[in-house]
Amino acid sequence: MSIKQSESRSGLKSKLASRNLEFEDSELEEALKKYNYFNLFNGIESILLSKTNPKTFNKVKLDDFIAIYKFDLKLSSTILELLNKVEIRLKNSIAYHFSQKYCNTIQNTMGYTQKANFIDPKNRPNSVNYPFVKFQNCFIYNDFHKFTFFKKYYLTNLINENDYIDFHFYSDPSYDSRITSSPSYLMKNKKKNFNVAVPMWVAIETLSLGEIIRLLHYLENDILGNVMKDMNITQFNTLFYRTEFLNMLDFLLCLRNNCAHGSLVFRFVTPKSKKISSTLVPFFKLTPSETGTPSSCITLFDTLKILNHFESTRPLKKIVQKIIYRNNKHFKSPDFDLNDRLLRKMGEPSLSKWKEFLF
Repeated sequence: MSIKQSESRSGLKSKLASRNLEFEDSELEEALKKYNYFNLFNGIESILLSKTNPKTFNKVKLDDFIAIYKFDLKLSSTILELLNKVEIRLKNSIAYHFSQKYCNTIQNTMGYTQKANFIDPKNRPNSVNYPFVKFQNCFIYNDFHKFTFFKKYYLTNLINENDYIDFHFYSDPSYDSRITSSPSYLMKNKKKNFNVAVPMWVAIETLSLGEIIRLLHYLENDILGNVMKDMNITQFNTLFYRTEFLNMLDFLLCLRNNCAHGSLVFRFVTPKSKKISSTLVPFFKLTPSETGTPSSCITLFDTLKILNHFESTRPLKKIVQKIIYRNNKHFKSPDFDLNDRLLRKMGEPSLSKWKEFLF
């Protein structure tokens, strides 16, 4: 491999023409302006090439690339909608159950900024065996005291950095932050306002999904248990303990970041650094490609199984059906089965299994 140099659009056109891609010059010019070349061509070509050395297409048109690219965009945006629903449910549940225990009076409104109301993972029983402490949970385990809610000037930054949070609205003369040593709002004139308190259900909206998952690690067992029940993981489902629940969210975070950052989702695979609980593998019938102890690297198909536990993935049905129908109708090549290649890249080559899962 070598570092890739930037190429001109005319150079890219010549390269694609030399590989026998069929296109109208004006259409390719427009595509190169509208779409990222790496995603549109480099990211998709592996399922359209008839030969890889040298790279050669056989009766493949520019429209075939664009159709798969648009399929991926629609798939990604719909998955992101489902993940947003999971995130909203998580935030609502955490804020409710934590506030019921620690923020149930005006004076305790800022109870979520008190470290004493959470558990430092290092203080948990058998903390030396905290799950995945050498992998995805290393930062969570070691930096409890650096969590967002515990930072200096947290309340001041919360208000000043979010225009919709007006300190006038959240001021109450019956509240005094000095009584509970909660953060006070630092005014622009550097004077402290001790009567301002922003409820947890407002503050939690400013957290990213990654921060929410980190917060879950710090919740006391009874609060986390109630959140798990709200997320369809009940006491009757004995396979799902604390570790498994938090681990499931690790993979949803990976998928969420992929969709939010514009990467091709049909090629999605979780990184090696995100390890999988041995309980989740048989429960969801996962097929990690890295089979060490612990294992890692699951595809889109497997990650959607996990997402489906929290939010139905049925909205993906029509999107998958449409591209399968389109490829069968418009793309015919004796060299390979495009739908087989596409579904295999998504993690499951059998259309019947996709039907069983989504339909």
